[in-house]
Amino acid sequence: GAKVWARDYIYYPASTLTMATSPVSESKRSEVGELRSLLRSPEVQRDPRRYLQAVQKVIACMTLGIDVSKLFSEMIMAGATQDPVQKKLVYLYLSNYAESNSELALLTVNTLQKDGQDRNPMVRGLALRSMCSLRIPNVLEYLREPLQAGLADRSAYVRKIAVLGIVKIFYIAPDFISELNLVDVLYQMLRDKDPQVVCNCISALNEILSEEGGMVVNTKIAHYLLNRLRDFSEWGQCQLLELLLRFHPSSEDEVFDMMNVLDDRLRHSNCGVVLGSIRLFLHLTEDMSNIQQDVYERIRTPLLTFLGSSSPELVYTCLQHVQLLLARQPDMFSSDYQTFFCRYNDPPYVKMKKLEVLTELCNIDNAQNVVEELGETATDVNVMVAGKAIQAISQIALCLSARANTCVDKLLSLLTMEIDHITSEALVAMTNILRKFDDMVEVILPQLPDDLTSISDPEGKAALIWILGEYGESLPNTPYILEEQVQSVGEESSSAIKLQLLTAVTKMFFKRPPECQEMLGRLLEHAIDEEGDMDVHDRGMLYYRLLKHDVKEAQRVICGQTKMVATENTVIPRLTLFPEFNTLSVMYGELSSSFITQESPYVLGAASTRQGAETYFEKAPETSSLKAGGGAGPSPQQSPRTTRQEKSSPDKADFLLDISPPKPNVPPPILLNPSASMTAGDFEKHWLSMPTNHEMQLQLQYVPPLKELERALASRFVMTMATSAPDQPVVKLFFYAQNVSTLHLFLVEANITIAEAKMAFSLKCEKPGQASAFIQHFLQTLMANNWLSQQQQ
Repeated sequence: GAKVWARDYIYYPASTLTMATSPVSESKRSEVGELRSLLRSPEVQRDPRRYLQAVQKVIACMTLGIDVSKLFSEMIMAGATQDPVQKKLVYLYLSNYAESNSELALLTVNTLQKDGQDRNPMVRGLALRSMCSLRIPNVLEYLREPLQAGLADRSAYVRKIAVLGIVKIFYIAPDFISELNLVDVLYQMLRDKDPQVVCNCISALNEILSEEGGMVVNTKIAHYLLNRLRDFSEWGQCQLLELLLRFHPSSEDEVFDMMNVLDDRLRHSNCGVVLGSIRLFLHLTEDMSNIQQDVYERIRTPLLTFLGSSSPELVYTCLQHVQLLLARQPDMFSSDYQTFFCRYNDPPYVKMKKLEVLTELCNIDNAQNVVEELGETATDVNVMVAGKAIQAISQIALCLSARANTCVDKLLSLLTMEIDHITSEALVAMTNILRKFDDMVEVILPQLPDDLTSISDPEGKAALIWILGEYGESLPNTPYILEEQVQSVGEESSSAIKLQLLTAVTKMFFKRPPECQEMLGRLLEHAIDEEGDMDVHDRGMLYYRLLKHDVKEAQRVICGQTKMVATENTVIPRLTLFPEFNTLSVMYGELSSSFITQESPYVLGAASTRQGAETYFEKAPETSSLKAGGGAGPSPQQSPRTTRQEKSSPDKADFLLDISPPKPNVPPPILLNPSASMTAGDFEKHWLSMPTNHEMQLQLQYVPPLKELERALASRFVMTMATSAPDQPVVKLFFYAQNVSTLHLFLVEANITIAEAKMAFSLKCEKPGQASAFIQHFLQTLMANNWLSQQQQ
């Protein structure tokens, strides 16, 4: 049999890896020592195949977490080869251990510089990537020429590596980026013929300029990228569509031109591209109410197309976005409600989401068909799906009073199936309907089950007991149905049933005393003397003392007016997710700030204050240059980036763009620290030492209760420090917040004039560039709760 040379984790045939050592010395030598001897062996070095396998063994050990940093010198020597596979492995090793061997790492510079001039673009790119990954400040002086050469290389692969290398260097030495004007170079490389190079440039600019709001998008850049959109891959198109959200067209004609260019992206086969295009359509027309209806009609068909996909994950994603769109445009899919009917092969999570959407789509015209479909879905083999369908029928009855009879008839028909979980859910649904429609009791009561023991689910049994207690006086056998349950109350484990039984029997006593007096006495005796559940015991004591004090007063307290069931309004919370359309926020149903914690440079801050960004593209015609038919058109010539002072210089005027600065962008959502805390002393100290950054007057629709205002702001991590007395004509409130990444503070004073419903807003922040992002965050909270007047919005 074949022998092996190695430890348990990697095996090589003895014919390929040999060591001229005795068995005794080999057993005493460490793994790293064995690898060093192997790499130094002249016999192994003369055989390229064995030498490569030795390097592979070193990388394998490194991958398993074994410290092989002591082999740094041997691996540097192994990098002097023409084999690209061996080079890649050696460079991977060097990148991993360069920081811990910074002095020896300098020995690799000559080899890397030499490989950076190789004829093979793969070798050039590999060498440049490895040099940028060393993460040693001492190597920066040797990186200048290779990096600049890589940015101008004839191979797109090398240029992509060079662009990403700029980001790696930025983490080590940001001043190096400024010294070489690499931000200017990246803007100029947006003209690159290779789409992936352009994508890398956009990513690099967003990271390097993150504290300034990321890459600036002016008119010429936006039009140029739009005309090249079709040249990019699906991922690249998604990246460009997200970038263009920062651009604000200057006229309606420009909006229409952009929409014409984007129109065919709505027919793309990739869902990400389609959703990105939809988000951009909505962004471009957010201030054009006259054409929003046409936009919703245009984006309806692509979404319906993806609902027919065979991928359940894709369908679920589409349903989540449909539900978000319905919050803003409720009748958008009313005529296509049948598309949302459950298919037999849909997974449960897709079926449940379709049921939610169907409930929102239901109206007077389609309610009959929707309820019939829900009735069919209620027999699904999945208990959760069946329960969700029955809840949907109840919700439709509560929202559409004109179709309540149809929903009740369907629920009664489900009761006849005598399937435990269906009966239970139907009874719970009927309790909600009866709370709103008392007149339905004459239809429902005669068809209720006569035997409580036939229902095993606690929720269903408790619901039936509630109905009998509220409306059962008209049924002759109601006391006897309840008495059967009272007799077995000692064996009942559900506290919900016991509590409901206590209330129901007591109410029935007030309506039919002779038949219920003895039964109520036994039940109260059990609750007070024998019951171990404290909730049941306390309720029993309460009812007993009320009855002992005054029967009529007890009846007034216990048989008070039934509270109507309220339908949950999820529209307003969902509308707050609209700025994060086509992100994970829509899937989770939460703002990104609640589940993402990031640190700079990945968090985009305030709008960019960088000057001269408009000079990265050569002068273009004043009219729109967008081409709906596609194609990039003639590539703009390069022009130097200038500062504000250079713009006024006569000798450089010919090189500048004759366009106005880009329209200020709406700052991206700011991420606040959910666990921020501050003492009153710290607040006063910072408040007195910081200048006021922004003041404004806000007109409110009405003055909300102070506690409600504090809760709304706290839910978005704006904490309350202090408030004045609420009965004053001018109420003062002080708030604070903290940026989760930079830890900069925001201090707010809000003076609300009660009589005029006006708020005087003053903001102080440690970093003025983040003021606009925080103000947007604060105003969004007021708008989400409909406190801000329409004129102010």
